[in-house]
Amino acid sequence: MVPSCYFYFMTFLVFSLDLITSSGAVILPPWEVPDNGGKETKVTMSLYVSQFRSVLFDAEMTFDIHQSWTDPRFKNTSRNPNDYNVYRAEEFENIWRPDTYIANEMPNGVFETTPTDNIYAYFNGSLFLTTRHSIIFHCDVKLFALPIKDETCSLYFKSASYVSKNLKLTWEQVNPVLYSQNMETYAVKIHKTEPKRCPLEKDGPCVHLLLHVQRTYQVMIVQVYLPSTCIVVITWLGFWIHHTEVSSRTRISTISLTAIVTESVAVLIINPDQVHMAAIEAWNSGCMVLITLAFLEFVIVHNYHRREIRTNSVPKSIQTKKGTSSRPINISANFKANNKKNRTKPNLSKERIYIVEMEAGANKTRENRKTRRITPETIDKISSVIYILLFVLFNVYYWSFFLTEADKQ
Repeated sequence: MVPSCYFYFMTFLVFSLDLITSSGAVILPPWEVPDNGGKETKVTMSLYVSQFRSVLFDAEMTFDIHQSWTDPRFKNTSRNPNDYNVYRAEEFENIWRPDTYIANEMPNGVFETTPTDNIYAYFNGSLFLTTRHSIIFHCDVKLFALPIKDETCSLYFKSASYVSKNLKLTWEQVNPVLYSQNMETYAVKIHKTEPKRCPLEKDGPCVHLLLHVQRTYQVMIVQVYLPSTCIVVITWLGFWIHHTEVSSRTRISTISLTAIVTESVAVLIINPDQVHMAAIEAWNSGCMVLITLAFLEFVIVHNYHRREIRTNSVPKSIQTKKGTSSRPINISANFKANNKKNRTKPNLSKERIYIVEMEAGANKTRENRKTRRITPETIDKISSVIYILLFVLFNVYYWSFFLTEADKQ
């Protein structure tokens, strides 16, 4: 019975020691090594960025983290200080290393550590660790700037289990962030990089990297501004189609309105959790209002034309001295008949002369009214000029506001 219990005890002890060793808990950090004298361990960091992509509020970046520190256990005075040994990822469990992580990585982001990561251990006691990561993190966007041109992306690197008095994270003094010459930026540009220390390190060692990103205008112009401008111009060309072409004018207006609404929805699909995108929303809303006004103008002109047709088709009575006649009088026929009967009389009767004068005056009045009345064609021409002027004024105000004043807010 006793040997059996002893066997199980030893098996459990060996298993526990293997578990502790594999977890790295038995590996003392450098500041607890007697030869180090209790000094804090300073870990110097630098980044090598190979890919950066920003989609509105989210950024995706692939980079290598380079970390270097000193461990007295690797110092060997009998060897050349510049010589080193390379330890692969499977040997990391026997070496103490910083537990640095990206604090503001998004939960749904992709975190990758390639199996080719290694540690270079020099015989002067310094160690150099490289790890490769691909993450997604949040960026602060100036929504009122045009066209979402300024983004501030922050990265926080912290230690998972150590305190500031034992472990200190710092940036490399020279070239803390390097970018690959073949780096893919996807229509954005990192124009400024600021490596900083975290203002408060109560929660542990921390360093801060601030990336100032600019989105190129060309992409926004091609994807947003140029298509909507073409839609507005096509709607403006509809004014030059005759107002009697109901089908053509209606199709142009409805298709243009549908296209601009589709473009606005597409922006929401790209970033569904946005609060506002002031610049793009203002542009699409302005174009939508202009297209709606063009359609309302056609409705007004078409109804005005129909009323004019109804008015001109009603027969008009001619007022005479004796009363009102509802049927038209053939003045020329009556005049010829009376002429044959009264050839000897050189003059017509006063009543018939009055009727002839009234008919001539009525025709002249109708002609004067037609010349003075505004025709539907005239309304279309005036509306086309007003429409293009409104679009020009909208562009002047829009670009001047979002390029100057809005950027200050």
